[in-house]
Amino acid sequence: MSKVQITDRNRWTCIAALGAAVLSACNAPPKGEQTRRVEISDTTKAERRSAQVQPAALVEFSDQVAQQLVADITALPEFNSGQRVSVVFGDIVNKTQIVPTSDFEAFRNRVRQKLINSSVARSRIRWIESRARMEELRQQELGGTEGATGQTTPLNPGMTYFLNGEMYRVNREGKEGVHLYMMNFNLSNAQSREMIWQNVPYEIKQTPGD
Repeated sequence: MSKVQITDRNRWTCIAALGAAVLSACNAPPKGEQTRRVEISDTTKAERRSAQVQPAALVEFSDQVAQQLVADITALPEFNSGQRVSVVFGDIVNKTQIVPTSDFEAFRNRVRQKLINSSVARSRIRWIESRARMEELRQQELGGTEGATGQTTPLNPGMTYFLNGEMYRVNREGKEGVHLYMMNFNLSNAQSREMIWQNVPYEIKQTPGD
C-alpha cells in the first residue's frame, strides 16, 4: 500500500510539473518561426534583396554616433563651460535617392535616446526637437512670455547647436548592382554656423541579392 501511494504521488508531481512547463511556455515572449520575429542585428532575405541601406547598418551607425559623441563631449570646450547647451534637431541632407529621410530621422532619435541615458551627455545637453520649437522658445525669451512651466526659457544662440545629418549613396549598375553608403552627423553652432563636431564617417557597401 505504501509503494502504491508513493507511485501515485510521483505521478501527480510529474503532471503538475508538466502543467507548469506548458503554462511557462505559453507566457514566454513570442519568438522564432511562429511569430516571424528576428533579432534586430539579423538581416532577412527581403533586406538582402533591397538596394536600400540595411536596418542593421543603421543600428550600428547610430550606436557609433552616440558612443563617439559621449567619448568626445568631455574634450569639447563648448560643452564644458558649466552651462548646459541646447542641441536642436537640424537638417538631414539625403542624397541617397532611394532611402526615405524618415528612416534617418528615426535613427537620429535613437542617438538622442542613447545620449539621454548617458549621465555625461545628460548633464551637458538639453534637447530641442525641432527648429520650430527653438523659435518658440526664443520668442518666449524675447517677448517675456511664459512657457508651460511658468518661467521663461533662456535660449542663447551662442550656446545652441544643430545636429545635422548627411547621407550619400554611390551606385554602380551592372549584372550585380553595387551601392556604397556614406553617412555622418555633425554639430554646428546656431549663431556662427561653425561646425564643432562630426562623427567618423560611416561607410557600407552593399550588393543586393539572395
